[in-house]
Amino acid sequence: MKLEINNISKSYGSVNVLENINILSDKKECIGIIGPNGAGKSTLFKIISGIIKQDNGLVEFNNKNINNYSVEQRSRLGISQSFQKNSLFLEMSVKESLMLASSHKYKISFNLFKPLITNNFIIKNAIKIAKDIGLEDYLEVKSEFLAYGLQRQLELGIAIASSPKLLLLDEPTAGMSPAETKDIIKLIKKLSKDYSIIIVEHDMEVIYNLANNIYVLDRGKLVFEGSPSAVKKSKLVQKIYLGI
Repeated sequence: MKLEINNISKSYGSVNVLENINILSDKKECIGIIGPNGAGKSTLFKIISGIIKQDNGLVEFNNKNINNYSVEQRSRLGISQSFQKNSLFLEMSVKESLMLASSHKYKISFNLFKPLITNNFIIKNAIKIAKDIGLEDYLEVKSEFLAYGLQRQLELGIAIASSPKLLLLDEPTAGMSPAETKDIIKLIKKLSKDYSIIIVEHDMEVIYNLANNIYVLDRGKLVFEGSPSAVKKSKLVQKIYLGI
């Protein structure tokens, strides 16, 4: 997997949200993107995923220019995403949700969901994913009745159902209790063995626990790049991000 962000810039009117951002990932790793509010993290995330388009610069995935690719087209290339706000079909069970996500991967058509419930391959795949994300005991439970932390685990399951090459996570621990956060960190660590991950997160301890390499944004500019230990020691990062 190779993702290359070259001189990405984005502005809204006279406000420069991102200025000449460069990021390179050419191996299986977990990249953290951090910064204070207004740093441009979410905008960069949306540009990588294809939700919005940059004003200038190039996004390449596996040496392919994907500037004009939609979210769906990027998904087909192997870029999957999970957002900070739940986007589940609450009336569906865990198994149904994962079956639907799996059917998209294998391009299996369905009519009012009926064909999927008789497709043994899709059923087995959904059960496997549920085990991978720790929800095998909740297969028949509707999403709306899951605890918040379990809903976020289900979202990760839906994101990996397409067997992506790159997984984009936007604040995966937002709104979680300490116990739920601990569970999600454990799950993401497990997933990082199989997928390259880019994670945008406010919680520094989450980033330190997960990321191999960290990019620090401030006021739309990339101001620091390094390992978690380097970020912890950086006086610049302490000043602009931690306020000390």
